Amino acid sequence: MRRSLSSPFVALTFLLSSSLACGQAPAGSFKDVVQPLIENHCIDCHGPRVQKAKLRLDNLAPDFRDPRVAAVWATVHDKLASGEMPPKKQERPPQDELKATLALLHKELYAASRQRQEKQGRVVVRRLNGTEYENTVCDLLGTRVNLKEMLPEDSPVAGFDNVSAALDISATHQLLYQEAAEKAILSVVPPHPHLPFSDRRTGKEISTKGPNFQQTLTRSCFVKDEALIIYSKLPRYGLCATAPVPAAGRYKVQMSIAAVGASNKAVPAAFMVIGTGREDAVLRELRDIAPGQPTVVEVEIDLERRQAFVVNLLLQWDIRAFKKPIEEYDGPGLRVDWLKIEGPIGDWPPPSYQSLFAGVPLKPRSVVKAEMEGRAPPKINAVRSEAAWAGDPLVPASAQPKQDAERLLRAFLPRAFRRPVSEEIQKQFVARVHDKLDKGYTFLDAMTFGYKAVLSSPHFLLLVEPGASATIKDGDFQSPKLDDYALASRLSYFLWSTLPDAELLELASQKELSKPAVLRAQVERLLKSPKAQRFTENFVGQWLDLRKIDATIPDPQLYGDFDGTLLWAMPRETYRFFDEVLQNDRSLLEFVDSDWTMLNERLAKHYGIPDVLGNDLRKVQLPPGSHRGGVMTHASVLKVTADGTRTSPVLRGVWVLERIIGKPPAPPPPDVPNIEPDIRGATTIRQQLDKHRSIASCASCHMHIDPPGFALENFDPIGGWRDYYRASARTKGGVVTLPGYTGRAFYRGPDVEKGGVTHDGKPFETIDDYKKHLLNDKDQLARSLTEKLLIYATGAEIQFADREIVEQLVATLRDKQYGFRTLVHEIVQSRVFLNK
Repeated sequence: MRRSLSSPFVALTFLLSSSLACGQAPAGSFKDVVQPLIENHCIDCHGPRVQKAKLRLDNLAPDFRDPRVAAVWATVHDKLASGEMPPKKQERPPQDELKATLALLHKELYAASRQRQEKQGRVVVRRLNGTEYENTVCDLLGTRVNLKEMLPEDSPVAGFDNVSAALDISATHQLLYQEAAEKAILSVVPPHPHLPFSDRRTGKEISTKGPNFQQTLTRSCFVKDEALIIYSKLPRYGLCATAPVPAAGRYKVQMSIAAVGASNKAVPAAFMVIGTGREDAVLRELRDIAPGQPTVVEVEIDLERRQAFVVNLLLQWDIRAFKKPIEEYDGPGLRVDWLKIEGPIGDWPPPSYQSLFAGVPLKPRSVVKAEMEGRAPPKINAVRSEAAWAGDPLVPASAQPKQDAERLLRAFLPRAFRRPVSEEIQKQFVARVHDKLDKGYTFLDAMTFGYKAVLSSPHFLLLVEPGASATIKDGDFQSPKLDDYALASRLSYFLWSTLPDAELLELASQKELSKPAVLRAQVERLLKSPKAQRFTENFVGQWLDLRKIDATIPDPQLYGDFDGTLLWAMPRETYRFFDEVLQNDRSLLEFVDSDWTMLNERLAKHYGIPDVLGNDLRKVQLPPGSHRGGVMTHASVLKVTADGTRTSPVLRGVWVLERIIGKPPAPPPPDVPNIEPDIRGATTIRQQLDKHRSIASCASCHMHIDPPGFALENFDPIGGWRDYYRASARTKGGVVTLPGYTGRAFYRGPDVEKGGVTHDGKPFETIDDYKKHLLNDKDQLARSLTEKLLIYATGAEIQFADREIVEQLVATLRDKQYGFRTLVHEIVQSRVFLNK
């Protein structure tokens, strides 16, 4: 259960925990100390006479060993300490009674929580979530297949989808894990040798070979000589694409392209991949293309069978606004002379095949079948077509299937289970495969069965995290302190979202990893690895809700200035900002306010910041008066906290309380309607919220929610600064004309309702003022992020016994300028991380 904390509360509880640690135990019993205060000050609101009371205290037993009961008493403790209980208008308990009650509750709650941790651990068992499963299987096998989309969606708890409390496992999970495993296993077996493939198309040929391309010509592009000139984003039914490739593999793509237009500026070319079903192309890279004479650009890319490489322009341009033929348009565009693709390139058989079938040759399936039946193998042409191979693909062909099966499985099991595996368990898996071979299964089918069993085994799916024992054995006792192998997995899944590599496992085998200096060095190594980008994407994507960046589409009638290049840059600003803070140990307070951010030309234009050219994001100093700085003012965050058409101070206020301040509000009462802003101005959002605050059950929360929401009200649904609301219907303000705006006309709505007063009476006018108020309590900002990082790192919510560790971490950060990389190191060295 999360709590809403204030600085006085933290100081009081930390003082209590410190005094208890020094042996100053509170005097008296629950009956003598707590019960009288509850009866005298709480029963009127939380007793039998209030039938609708959500929290009954008159009959709540002091059974702190029951986690559910303890959670309620923890809420009581926190409400009393923060001053929220009793309500301000009610008589306050004497200070000595309050202090004694808090001391006894703290003592009992802490003792019960520590006892549970020492007996069971903080994390009893945790299943790999979908992201971790896909990364682990793909890294283990050396393949790249989409598996997460095959699995049930994981529900978040405390903001993250890797928390054990929500990661259950059902029969459906088990079935889908087996299907996903089979897909991954079979993906490593090449169906045929490299079939050399090469295709070259001029721009003119692209326009004639693409399906329905005629619908695109004169709307977004036109043909000039042999080149294709593109002025606006091409739709999926007319794409500038290579031929689909006949086989999965890595391909080299070359293209002759240049930027065109009177502006003589570079343009952003999108390199994309599209499948056979002509579904929307997946953006892989955005690259600046220089003006002038066409140059040859070369890229290498992994493609699945029947996928194609696509070049597109993400600029949006409404042809209806240009009354002349498209050939006369002189705005920015992209010239494509030709596209060429060839491959596959790289080793054959690929390394992924060696990961599962090392030392086993590949033969056509017809040959293997004939050999199993004792017949003469058929003759195979030296040169076979793709169709011929499709009907008779290559399969692993072992001359000694049982020996090879045992050799391969014994080598695979420790890597898959992330630790040494007992002889008993190894024999079990080998016996299963031998049984299939005895029943006439082909070597491929028998090994697929065995590998599927491994990849859907509890030893693979679950992070059991044993303590003292060094090998996996059924019925192990698990001690509170992690052994080195479990520590290797916890560290790797924290920073890489995948299984530990060979170096981590080698250190674990030597029992060296748990040594503080070695552990610190490994954290540095992992953070410097390209795999650390997964930490950035998975942690930031959930902490700041960036996974929802594509959940809404801005209303094109109101926000015609929104385009694909802006959408591409939005989340990358935030990810790159996080990386800059992490890699350089910058202060975590810069997530709240900074004098810099990561921009490219398109995003800088959106923010009104001059002299930033090119598509590459780089660190840019913010000019005075930009109203930017910190993640709250990133366009990505402002987009995910809006619905595409409107903004809501309530939604954004709740987001700030949860994600930045760490004081989430209670859920709204079920009988209170949602706030719906009227952008025509008949009823303002502030007037509606004032009505909300007149309801007693709403006022206590909205005094905290509304201030950050109104502090961000100057930002529209796509993160642009605004002084007024946009309206699609005619208004007295008339049509708005923006410099360089080419979208549909919109009208000026009422002025933005901005500013307000914080819950503790501090006035503010803009987000700049509000951020200054937040920075007055640096420890709370550090505490909020520390708790979130601990939850993500360990896969468990913050428990009562963890609070002292949180406060110790905050104190350390205070002495080290709140460095964020320092926080990562301190968490890994903490009791919470090192224990089960």
